[in-house]
Amino acid sequence: MAQAREYIPARRQTDSHLDKMGKIPCSMPLSAVDKSDKFACLKQKIAAEQGQETGYLATNIPCFDQALSGGLAYQHIHLITTAYGDAAATGFILALLRAQIQQRPNAPIIWCSPRFSSQYGHLCAEGMLAMGINPGQIIFIHDPHPARLLSAFEEALQTTGIAGVVAEYGLLAEKSDQWLRWAQRLRRAARAGDNLGFLLGPPAPSTGFETSWSVASLSAQKACLQSQKDYLKDWQQNWQQDWQQDWRPRWSARLTKSRKGYLAEADIYYCPISGQLSLLNDIAAEPPGQASFVLSAAASGADFEADFKDGGQPVSCLSSDLSSYAS
Repeated sequence: MAQAREYIPARRQTDSHLDKMGKIPCSMPLSAVDKSDKFACLKQKIAAEQGQETGYLATNIPCFDQALSGGLAYQHIHLITTAYGDAAATGFILALLRAQIQQRPNAPIIWCSPRFSSQYGHLCAEGMLAMGINPGQIIFIHDPHPARLLSAFEEALQTTGIAGVVAEYGLLAEKSDQWLRWAQRLRRAARAGDNLGFLLGPPAPSTGFETSWSVASLSAQKACLQSQKDYLKDWQQNWQQDWQQDWRPRWSARLTKSRKGYLAEADIYYCPISGQLSLLNDIAAEPPGQASFVLSAAASGADFEADFKDGGQPVSCLSSDLSSYAS
């Protein structure tokens, strides 16, 4: 009897388990429509947990906006790199921030950098005014240590109501272990805010960032200068026409990495009056007589003549980056 008493509860448990299994419907293969609906529901759940995108900042360059599915995404970090001594990346960031200010007129900009850093362009009030940005809107955070700068950058990313946050990371990218940890921290911090984050510095690993860019300056005389000898010959023949050139900043920008999976590159220029980036080829389509963008030949001809007498390289006051604005 003892064995029967022990066996009955076990049988009852087995029966109840089979009853429960019988109530579960058999899984049938899903159709294509049902699969798409299920995937759509899963995407909505993931987007709700991670937070919806607040929008994009269009670059006004068709190839870039198409590769980025609309533009630079908010709540993400964008890595902007350039060569040592080139201020093109700084000018490119300022051009994007100018477009951002047009959408958020009263929002401040936070710029984290060492106090006397000038490896990639040193900001000054006159230069920012020339780029169409009010210097009073920029809040500078200076610290000589890159880790402390990134800590301030991380905190600023989590603040709402800011047009953009910029940080110069210096040589920190050479330490791969610290760089990867900072990339993860900054990515989480950017998701908590509602602004654009830019990292400025030398070429660095782009793991963990939304996009990675490489920006270089273009010479204002690239189209008409083949060599110094050809230039001197043309300058002697009609120097007035040669020096009536466009002074708007020109850059060669390459989208080297994007989480969307598409890459692009283009030669662009920036118009401080309109505050927009445009393709360099669009200059040829402009009507003649753009007097506001032309440097007077009489104002600078003597200076350039003196530069060539010593056998040196031509020194142009037609800046292709922020070097004419920066101090």
